[in-house]
Amino acid sequence: MKKFTYLLPLLGCLCAALPLTAHDFPLCLYGVNDPKDLKLIKKSGFSCVQAYNQDPQHLEQLAREAAKRGLQVVFYPNKVLGSEYEAKAQSWPVLAWYLVDEPDVARWSRSQVQAAHARAKQAFPRHRTALVIGQGKTKIPYYDLPDVMMMDWYPVPHLALTSFGDNVRYVKEGMAKSNRQDYPMWGVVQSFDWKNYKQYRPDNDRIGRFPTIREIRFMSYDGILNGTTGLFYYTFNHQGKPLPYAAPAYWARVKTVVKELSRFKHVLEQGTAVSNPVSVRKPLRMQSWSYKGHTYSILLNASQEPQEVPAELLTRSYRLLYGSKKTSQIPEYEVWILKH
Repeated sequence: MKKFTYLLPLLGCLCAALPLTAHDFPLCLYGVNDPKDLKLIKKSGFSCVQAYNQDPQHLEQLAREAAKRGLQVVFYPNKVLGSEYEAKAQSWPVLAWYLVDEPDVARWSRSQVQAAHARAKQAFPRHRTALVIGQGKTKIPYYDLPDVMMMDWYPVPHLALTSFGDNVRYVKEGMAKSNRQDYPMWGVVQSFDWKNYKQYRPDNDRIGRFPTIREIRFMSYDGILNGTTGLFYYTFNHQGKPLPYAAPAYWARVKTVVKELSRFKHVLEQGTAVSNPVSVRKPLRMQSWSYKGHTYSILLNASQEPQEVPAELLTRSYRLLYGSKKTSQIPEYEVWILKH
């Protein structure tokens, strides 16, 4: 990254741009490389894809097909910059340029991230940059460097499921301290089996499993209640093959959650935050929006035990749009979407 230090004087201009507060709530899928898969991905409710392939010619093909399907893309800019495809990329449907994966893990300094951001913004001033960190709190505060902060935290099965939402909240707190509270923040939800990856302790037994549909759904909505303004799902790859073909049952879990979110996200994008119609106590959490004359609420049980539904809610007239059946108890790690 030392060769990019000449760009650092530009940072005062680039970082002082107006906050990007678009109301879109992206639903994105990691690890997509074959343009032929985009039709299925679009049909499954996703609005964008991320690719690890950095070959500019391949990215051009992927971007063209994505535009045709009404999808946006998240690409590394590294090999596009300075190539014959840099000019073409101005018209790609770029949601954001992916600066670096987990600089806190890769031990990138602030100046390295600044240089990567500056180089991308110099080439693509109308496009956003995104930076994903591996946890909500980092020794180096990266929160004010990119246009979009991202966070990936994969707790299943070895950590508390609620730790995903906790880490989203930590990122939001870091952004607020950096005066970036109005900038987008996207959370990356686990949709893979840890056993398929190298273990930190090779002498230990390999642990892992694919998250259940309830876990994927809970993490998604817990992220929303903690402030994420978009969700990514990691990953489309399963043991070297696309997830729908390698493990159709696992793909069905992810697709079910994303399809639901794609039908509800207009409330997140266009609704106005309002006070909850009823009061709830921990471990229940609720957040509400007004949209087209109705109040919509997310009611979440952040406990591994069923919880009593507030008596006040049981006496109200509401429609349960998504979640388990209307009962006097909300199951463990369940999420109800209510229309009042």
